[in-house]
Amino acid sequence: MIITTVFIDRDGTVGGNGHFKMIEDFKPYAGFGEVIRKLKESKIAVYCLTNQTHINSGDMDYEDLKKSMVKLGFDDVFVCPHTEFENCECRKPKRGLIEQAHKKYNFSNESAVIIGDSYKSDMRLAMEESILGIHVATGRKEVRNDYHLDNIIETKDIVSACTWIIKNNC
Repeated sequence: MIITTVFIDRDGTVGGNGHFKMIEDFKPYAGFGEVIRKLKESKIAVYCLTNQTHINSGDMDYEDLKKSMVKLGFDDVFVCPHTEFENCECRKPKRGLIEQAHKKYNFSNESAVIIGDSYKSDMRLAMEESILGIHVATGRKEVRNDYHLDNIIETKDIVSACTWIIKNNC
């Protein structure tokens, strides 16, 4: 499998406990900076893919969030600012953020990966878009079988997920 594009969830995947953290309180997990650098050295585009309802509520600024994620090493950031009750098309697991990425960048779903801590949003989006999903056991505590998902790789954290990608990128 040739991997050209990696989408990574923020809260619970890059850092935190799976729930919203203010930008100034958000700290990436140990080793994140090194593995994102290795992905990029492997010519893999790395994008943040995140639901952030606190943008619409006024608790977080979109531009500040984007700057903070780019500072961590992401090439770009795709954000849904809506609550699940607003019925938008961009809130994961809906496909709107992936559509935005397709409009902006040239990649195929078959050469992409989504890394996340949520079966409910991240891994369902991966499955529904025929994108390889890598679930990390940090952040949210969910039971995989509740979502009947296929084609999901299980790893303990973001470092092991990115290491798997680098090792298996042929």
